[in-house]
Amino acid sequence: MLYRSLFQHWFKMESDTWQTVNKKKASKKSSHLKNKTASTYSGAQQPPNMFTTEDVTATIKRINETMADLQVSDFWHSCQGCLLRCPDTLAESSPDVSINEGLMKNLNLEDTKTTCISLENVDCVCYGLGNFTTCVISRHQLAFLIVFLEQFKIPKHQCHVFDPIFSMLEIEVLQQLGLSVLLKNEEGKHAVCKSTLFYMPHCGKALYNNLLWRNWSCDALSQIMIIGNSFKGIEERLVSRILQRDYIYIYKSLQVVEETSFPESSHYGDVFNDTAIHRFSVAKLKSLPKETWQCQDEPQYQDCEDLEIILGPKG
Repeated sequence: MLYRSLFQHWFKMESDTWQTVNKKKASKKSSHLKNKTASTYSGAQQPPNMFTTEDVTATIKRINETMADLQVSDFWHSCQGCLLRCPDTLAESSPDVSINEGLMKNLNLEDTKTTCISLENVDCVCYGLGNFTTCVISRHQLAFLIVFLEQFKIPKHQCHVFDPIFSMLEIEVLQQLGLSVLLKNEEGKHAVCKSTLFYMPHCGKALYNNLLWRNWSCDALSQIMIIGNSFKGIEERLVSRILQRDYIYIYKSLQVVEETSFPESSHYGDVFNDTAIHRFSVAKLKSLPKETWQCQDEPQYQDCEDLEIILGPKG
C-alpha cells in the first residue's frame, strides 16, 4: 500500500518523562560540523544572553520566511517522497494483526489525495541545531524540522530540542515556536520507550554512537528513526580500525541499518549534504546473533583525537 512507510514500525504508545523548559511552566561536508561558535546575533550591541522582544520577533519572522521558501521547493517535495517510499520494515517481519491494526490507528490516514499522515503519538528529539540566529544553515535545518512536524502532525511540544550552545534568545524563540527545550546535556544518551524520531543533521559521530549505545536492543532500535549523517558515509570516510575502536555502535549498526538518502539539491546542498533517513528493520535486528547484544560497554573516547561533541558536566 502507498501508505506503508517507515512510520509503520512506530507503535508503542507509552508515555515518557522529560526535563524541559516549557513556556507554560516558567558544513560543507558531513565530516565537518557546522559552525558551533556561540556569538551575538547580527547587529546586537548587548551581551549574547540579553535580547529584546524585537529580537525575538525578527528571528521568528526570518524562520517563517525560510519555512515558506522550503515548503514550495522541489527539495521538500522530494523529501516527502523519500519518507513515504521507505520500506514497511515492521510488516515484513510481524504477522501480528493486532499490531498492524494499532499502527493504522496511529497513522490516522486523513486524506488519501494528499497522503497526509498523522504521527501525533510519536516523540521527536532534535540535537545539534547550532546558533540558528546567526548561521543560515542552522536556520534552514530548524525550518525543515518545523515543516516536518506540521506536515506529519507531530505536536510541537512533543519535539524536544537541545544544543549546549543555544543562546537565551534562541531558547526563547524555540519556546515561542512551541518546541520544548531540554535542560540537560544528555550527550545523545537518550533512552526511548516509545516511537521516536531523532533529528540530528550534521552532528558529530560520538552523538550518534551514544544514542545507539543507550538503545542497544532489538526492541529499542525498532522504535527509532534517525535523520542525520549517513552511517554508510561515515564508514567510507573513516579508517575501519578507528571506527571499530571509537564508534563501535555505529560500526555494529551497519549490519542492520537501512538508509534512504535525502535528494540532492543545489540550493540546499550545504544544509543537507550527506543526510539520510535511518531505520532498523525488526527482521534484521532479530537475525543478529545473541552475542551482538551482549557487549554494551558505554563509549569513553579516551583515544579519540577529533571528538565532535560537547560533553556535559561530570558528577
